[in-house]
Amino acid sequence: MGFFNELFGGNGNGPRDYDRVDHNSDGTTFYGYDDETGHTDWYNENNELDSRTETPDEDDY
Repeated sequence: MGFFNELFGGNGNGPRDYDRVDHNSDGTTFYGYDDETGHTDWYNENNELDSRTETPDEDDY
């Protein structure tokens, strides 16, 4: 769990060191972590994996 505590802070303060952030229509915040294969894993404010998508174009952010 050391990796996840380091990545997410281990104290419920939301993800850290994310590559991008997005907000959906109801105001929920998601934090995106890009991998090297063109995909982004999206985590909610509770550090729970929500979804995996193709990495968005930089023009979209």
